[in-house]
Amino acid sequence: MIKSELKVFMESVIADLESEGRYSTAHVYRCALKAALAYEGDGLCLENITPAWLVAYQEHLRTDRQLLMNTVSTYMRMLRAVYNRAVDAGLAPFVPHLFRCVFTGRQKNHRRALKGEEMRKLLAEELAEPAVAESASAVEPTEPATPSVRHDLRWARACLELMLRFHGLSFVDLAHLCKSDLRDGYLYVCRRKTGIPLCITVSPEAFALLCRYAHPDPASPYLLDILD
Repeated sequence: MIKSELKVFMESVIADLESEGRYSTAHVYRCALKAALAYEGDGLCLENITPAWLVAYQEHLRTDRQLLMNTVSTYMRMLRAVYNRAVDAGLAPFVPHLFRCVFTGRQKNHRRALKGEEMRKLLAEELAEPAVAESASAVEPTEPATPSVRHDLRWARACLELMLRFHGLSFVDLAHLCKSDLRDGYLYVCRRKTGIPLCITVSPEAFALLCRYAHPDPASPYLLDILD
């Protein structure tokens, strides 16, 4: 059997995924490949992936890289999927239960939440306007703000505050809010992930943020200045 480099074969798998439009999956595969090559080098061959190598690699990810176990598991599962493809293609030897010695499951993470006082501080604290924004508005008041100016720390904080005030609305749902969704003091939202409809009361504080960061293009269907 001819020795096959992991990099060459895995990049071909990534290219196939991208051609199928599975860009998110391809991105995870690319991260897993980058981590493996950073540990072993570009010359890593599929034949070198043994139980002993996997255990040492897992320990490297945990101790040297200090990655969470779920991240380690993701990298291992990507390697396992690629290795199985290589076995089917006759490029790697079949080794029963090769990945049994490493963690490929899911570890339940402890959910972290803000305390009441932290939430009140976050919603009440004001951030100073960045100097670059002031100078830009003073010099060219008629020019639209550039992304580097408009999307500053205050803008990021405003997005977070709106998500909190809208009962934990996800960022993707916030970004896709349409002008037609805001009616009579309420937001009528359909969750993009689950399809569940929501009716959310818009407080005066939230309405002020919606007005401040409203989309500048009257022809745009979007409520906020996030998407083109």
